Amino acid sequence: MKKVILLLLIFTTVQIGVAQTKRTLTLDEVIALAKQNSRSANSAKASLIFGYWSYRVFNSTLNPQLSLTGTLPAWNRSFTQITQNNGDILFIDVNQNNSDLGLSFQQVIASTNTTISLNSSLNRFDDFELDNTRWRGVPASLSIRQPLFAVNNFKWGKKIRPLIYEESKREYAETQETISRQAASFFFRLLEEQINLQIAQQNVSKNDTIFNIEQGRYNIGTTTEDQLLQTELDLLNARSNAQQATLDVQTRTLDLRNFIGLQDDVEIELIAPENIPVLLINSEDALKYAKEYRAQYLSFDRQRLEADQSVATARAQRFSADLFASVGVNGQNDTFSDLYSNLNNQSVVRLGFNLPILDGGRNKARMGQALAQKQVTEFNIEQSLVTFEQEVQTAVRNFDQIRNQIEISKKGEAIALKRFDITNNRYLIGKVDILTLTNARSAKDQAIRTYISSLRQYWEAYYELRSLTLYDFLKGEQLYNPLLEYDPATDGIVEKIDDK
Repeated sequence: MKKVILLLLIFTTVQIGVAQTKRTLTLDEVIALAKQNSRSANSAKASLIFGYWSYRVFNSTLNPQLSLTGTLPAWNRSFTQITQNNGDILFIDVNQNNSDLGLSFQQVIASTNTTISLNSSLNRFDDFELDNTRWRGVPASLSIRQPLFAVNNFKWGKKIRPLIYEESKREYAETQETISRQAASFFFRLLEEQINLQIAQQNVSKNDTIFNIEQGRYNIGTTTEDQLLQTELDLLNARSNAQQATLDVQTRTLDLRNFIGLQDDVEIELIAPENIPVLLINSEDALKYAKEYRAQYLSFDRQRLEADQSVATARAQRFSADLFASVGVNGQNDTFSDLYSNLNNQSVVRLGFNLPILDGGRNKARMGQALAQKQVTEFNIEQSLVTFEQEVQTAVRNFDQIRNQIEISKKGEAIALKRFDITNNRYLIGKVDILTLTNARSAKDQAIRTYISSLRQYWEAYYELRSLTLYDFLKGEQLYNPLLEYDPATDGIVEKIDDK
């Protein structure tokens, strides 16, 4: 029988894997690895980076722009038809170059939707057939473009874009807590299987001892053959359960390793949390934190602004006008050195407009569509807000219930362990039969499993509540840091310095 146990231990070791070292991990360590290495963490970081650059793109449109444009060269060699006064067509040989270069400094005034630009340009024309060159230059001109009655997208953008970026940062914080909950789930599912394997291995040893005892009792006539056969069957079932538990540990270990991105070829041994914090969470406080920190609640304001922008856009499309004005000086000459010797003033004023006379009710329909969409948005926000509040309140109630269950399961485990010890001792002295001992062992094993399962439910519920509120109820502090953002210089998430 000792040889059988030895072979079983060798089989278990081989099935778990040829690991040179063993690494013990706590729940906090598993969560830290998941936040650092998991695919979900990398995806969350990528989303935050995208939000950062999207916000930078919008801000860049509000900053001064300096651009250099030009066409160097624009050479044309062809025959061009010229219609004469008598109607005849004359084809002449064209061999020309028309090059230009321009420098423009542009600034947008977001509050008025005005674009101001300071421009300078230079143009050279060469006629190679006539051996003639002419220059034209605008050393400086000031231009103003002012849309009239149009929707000011810059003004709306300054309201909406910061909210979108803020949402991305809060979503990143929420994802971190979601990763924590998922890591806790993987942790405890593997822990459950490791506990099952320990129970199964203990049951193999216990059933082997019982089988030997029953054999001795059968030989002296103090037990029956059916009880001996039952103990042998229990031993076989225990060995089968140990093999299945080994496979289950392998599967759960692989799941955990893949999630936390653990590449080291080590055997993982998990340490169950010993301290279970007693948290009394008020649903009103939890809801207050959720409204203050969650991205979804912030999105309600953003959706309302976007609906208002759609209404403003529809209203502005009824008619449009655009005012353009430019003042400056220019000059022209056959030589570049004398180009600016005789400058002339130049000015341009242009007012373009579009006023529909008959549009078949398009503007009215467009306006009605925008107003209807705004009503739909408000209705969806109201429904989402109800769901938002119910989700938080349900999570608080669920956590309270699980907290009470874990206390019960802990007491149940202690009672079941004590009962099994008493029953096992009584069996050894022949006071109880094998069926009573088997029932006590099954109750003990189930109590251990129930307690570990309660631990898993507790920590999953705890981290779910953190993700729904972005608040750490243990430390009494918010989990969302508004100063935390992406730093392109280090390609990391850092806490920026608050200038205020």
